[in-house]
Amino acid sequence: MSDDNLVILIPIVAILMPLVLVPTVIVLRQRARRREWEYRERMKAMEMGLPVPGSEVWAARVAIALGAVMPVGVFTIAWIASLTTTVDEVWIAAAIVGVVGVIQGSRLAKQAITGTRPNGRDRDGLDLTQNHAKPKFDPDAYEAIVRHG
Repeated sequence: MSDDNLVILIPIVAILMPLVLVPTVIVLRQRARRREWEYRERMKAMEMGLPVPGSEVWAARVAIALGAVMPVGVFTIAWIASLTTTVDEVWIAAAIVGVVGVIQGSRLAKQAITGTRPNGRDRDGLDLTQNHAKPKFDPDAYEAIVRHG
């Protein structure tokens, strides 16, 4: 590399470095702030006895996987097996597994929607068959306007 090219290259690199470094630093700081906010949100929810944000999604995904994806996969495998073998009992096994998958997926979807457990309790452990006088929310957890006077 000649000295003329080096003389031109050094100022170009000096100009381009801030164009790359400044946005990178800004993005990294914003990601760190977002992680801190999510951490504080999770800790506050745990202190208040509320479900942790983001944990509700997994129940719905499991319900969809069991109720829809698994039966489709089972029948696909049964179809491939019926093409390669002469045994017809494959369809009986696929039907049984598919029906059980749909039933269990429906039960999980109901639990995810209503927030109940199979033992008749809600997410907080309260028995839903009894009438509780205590409200499900903590009134002290919400800010209120203080009356002066």
